[in-house]
Amino acid sequence: MAFQFGVPQALFGVRRILPLIWSKEPGVREAVLNAYRQLYLNPKGDSARAKAQALIQNLSLLLVDASIGTIQCLEEILCEFVQKNELKPAVTQLLWERATKKVSCSPLERCSSVMLLGMMARGKPEIVGSNLDTLVNIGLDEKFPQDYRLAQQVCHAIANISDRRKPSLGKRHPPFRLPQEHRLFERLRDTVTKGFAHPDPLWIPFKEVAVTLIYQMAEGPDVICAQILQGCAKQALEKLEEKSTPQDDPKETPVLSTFLLMNLLSLAGDVALQQLVHLEQAVSGELCRRRVLREEQEHKTKEPKEKNASTETTMEEEMGLVGATADDTEAELIRNICEMELLNGKQILAAFVPLLLKVCNNPGLYSNPELCAAASLTLGKFCMISSTFCDSQLRLLFTMLEKSSLPILRSNIMIAIGDLTIRFPNLVDPWTPHLYARLRDPAQQVRKTAGLVMTHLILKDMVKVKGQVSEMAVLLIDPVPQIAALAKNFFNELSHKGNAIYNLLPDIISRLSDPEGGVEEEPFHTIMKQLLSYITKDKQTESLVEKLCQRFRTARTERQYRDLAYCVSQLPLTERGLRKMMDNFDCFGDKLSDESIFSAFLSVVGKLRRGAKPEGKAIIDEFEQKLRACHTRGLDAIEETGQGGSQKTPSAKKQTLVSRHQHRASATSDNDFVTPEPRRTTHRHPNTQQRLTKKKPRIVFSSDESSEEELSAELTEDETPKKTTPIRRASTRRHRS
Repeated sequence: MAFQFGVPQALFGVRRILPLIWSKEPGVREAVLNAYRQLYLNPKGDSARAKAQALIQNLSLLLVDASIGTIQCLEEILCEFVQKNELKPAVTQLLWERATKKVSCSPLERCSSVMLLGMMARGKPEIVGSNLDTLVNIGLDEKFPQDYRLAQQVCHAIANISDRRKPSLGKRHPPFRLPQEHRLFERLRDTVTKGFAHPDPLWIPFKEVAVTLIYQMAEGPDVICAQILQGCAKQALEKLEEKSTPQDDPKETPVLSTFLLMNLLSLAGDVALQQLVHLEQAVSGELCRRRVLREEQEHKTKEPKEKNASTETTMEEEMGLVGATADDTEAELIRNICEMELLNGKQILAAFVPLLLKVCNNPGLYSNPELCAAASLTLGKFCMISSTFCDSQLRLLFTMLEKSSLPILRSNIMIAIGDLTIRFPNLVDPWTPHLYARLRDPAQQVRKTAGLVMTHLILKDMVKVKGQVSEMAVLLIDPVPQIAALAKNFFNELSHKGNAIYNLLPDIISRLSDPEGGVEEEPFHTIMKQLLSYITKDKQTESLVEKLCQRFRTARTERQYRDLAYCVSQLPLTERGLRKMMDNFDCFGDKLSDESIFSAFLSVVGKLRRGAKPEGKAIIDEFEQKLRACHTRGLDAIEETGQGGSQKTPSAKKQTLVSRHQHRASATSDNDFVTPEPRRTTHRHPNTQQRLTKKKPRIVFSSDESSEEELSAELTEDETPKKTTPIRRASTRRHRS
């Protein structure tokens, strides 16, 4: 309504509606469709053509500077409209006229028309399929220089021809593919090869879409892409020969232009990834389809006696054992091709490995940011092919992730390693601390990428949730609102996974309140208020109260005492939780002289009083009296200490003695939380108290082990993680007798 009344900036609101099209609630999805029907399907105009022109103009405005996500949402909406025949034929007709320049329009309007035709092809593939040659002429003609933006959109539109066929046809029908000699692939090959030697930044995204389209629609796509790679590599060698004339000093090495090296490595990476996808989806699916057809044919040709000959075979078939064995055999075949052939021997991809590793291993020599980014992405794609190659290059990838000064490179590698974690989880598992470390990267682009990747990996159970998830908690207070919202969404989702947050809280509190590596007090409060809001079960609350109270004994700074008190005050306590606090009163009673700690516990009393039953008020009153008594005694003891100094007698209050002892211990210990000496029943002369200050053994929490590793990815052999399977850890907490 705001958009229809012409309110400024309303178009941004119209765009923000789009993601709701993916809602699982039918009512929400239908509301989005109705809003777009109202906005776009009934434009003003005297004729059908005028209305079509207004509709196209309005939709094109949505595409201006739109993100990939926005385009995907709009495509889903248009697909729905096309399938329900809600778009008039005049709209399609006008789009084709603009795309073929039958009506005058700007290059951007022509490009947006091709985009809209491609979106509509999702709903009706024949919109593009019946005009395939026309589309090839529009975006892949022989003129030079090429409009790569238009060519890219033509590839996207053609790709939608096959997208809709796959789910509907099933395993009985062969996949839709065009012969290698089709003019589409001839033009794609020529366009990619001719553009290789010209420094146009739009060539890189175009050739990526072109390679994807070839593998998606061509028979024998690896042959076509091998020809493209050979053609581009030949051009690069020719450029080198041109620069090394006979008059040059033979000792001088000829130099290849940076953009040529970048284009070559980027193209090799795209072909490598699409070859992997082709093998694991298309080839594997075709093997399965042919096997099923062959088995059905054999079953039909069998005589009735043979069909009933073996009951055991029939039972195996019913249980799915035969099919499962065959699937495993096919998967093993594909895996062996990836492991043994693609990056070894005489395969064309193997020829690019030495060049790729030289660029990645020498960032000083190859320092161009675009080249480094392209090389790192290509290395990640090559690692996806083979576990052997991946294992040999993981140290290099993590070195680049940690040491590179380029945020875009660190961000790219974070995404690549996220994919490798899903493909080869056992190989990447020992390096998990390095992934968590990127959540504190100084560059907001890297923090956002790391947050997205870790959210995906943790929620999909691809990475173990350890105490290091406190790094994700720190993002809740990130100065960038998008990153803070991402972290909040992560914990919202994690809270639905059983007791995950409850199990992690003790370690998160320990890490965040650590004086050496934690956060400031106010940010700590903000983080813990959010995390503790997920603790709603009474049993979890009672158990957590007990753990937090006992943690007072091992804390070593005033700040840690205050943090623990704040956490207790944020829990939704019940009467049973209060009894737990009463049972553990000795743990924190001597800390109540601190005003903020006392106030935190008093706030607990206030909350309990508001919902207390009459029979429960007595214990609340008792708890409050104990709080106030300890607070008053603690203040008096502090005053006496100030006046009397070391003349205080052994008959002084026990809490004050323990408090002073712990303060002195914290001053002499630089370790993590320490365990105090056990109390003795015999009286001790004041002069013997100095014995208590000797070095305490440290308490190590079970999930802290990996965090104590040095976060360094130096290229030295002795640091290489040897464990390739999850480590079963036991607690290393020690108790003094």
